[in-house]
Amino acid sequence: MRLIQIVNELEFLPIESLSHECQTKILAIRNQADVRNNMYTTHEISDAEHHQWLKRIAHDDTNRTFAIKLKTPESAGPIGCVALNSIDLKHRRAEWSFYVSEDQQGKGVGCAVEFKFLDYVFSETEIKKLNCEVLGFNQEVIELHKRFGFVEEGIRRNHILRDGQTHDAHLMGITDCEWAVQRQELTKRLFRERTLSPTRSATSARQQDHATVN
Repeated sequence: MRLIQIVNELEFLPIESLSHECQTKILAIRNQADVRNNMYTTHEISDAEHHQWLKRIAHDDTNRTFAIKLKTPESAGPIGCVALNSIDLKHRRAEWSFYVSEDQQGKGVGCAVEFKFLDYVFSETEIKKLNCEVLGFNQEVIELHKRFGFVEEGIRRNHILRDGQTHDAHLMGITDCEWAVQRQELTKRLFRERTLSPTRSATSARQQDHATVN
């Protein structure tokens, strides 16, 4: 499937609007080994902890968390999550993170999520600067963010200890103006079609304070 097709098939739904069954599937994705490995906390999340997380983000105005879904008939429930964290409307900035299930990795879904979510943030919210942190061993995601116009702004050296070994955290960011320029290039290079209009893909919702790392 071409990347533009995946973008058009994606939808972002406020996580608190999901059925209990779909929220349970989100827990299963959060607990997948590859997803947990790229977060700051790697423990297996219990049902009770997941419930408290959902309850907390539903009442937190500084966070917005969305389930990622595909609109294809064969798609059964969410395939991941994408979130705005630490929203600061005074300075018009926020953190962001996302993860997709292991069975969707390597299919272009991550690229499609990044494209569509950047469109959402810079066309439908007041955010003008988007930041993220990526653990140093997750080089593939660091390069993915750079491909979409993120600038590496700094490194928190020896930031976490994992299995007796320290790892850096890479600080990355992009502005709305930088995205506008990069979007034009990506549209030509990745989609090889006429310029896309801004997506209208997600609605506002109060979200999470569990900061994941891409």
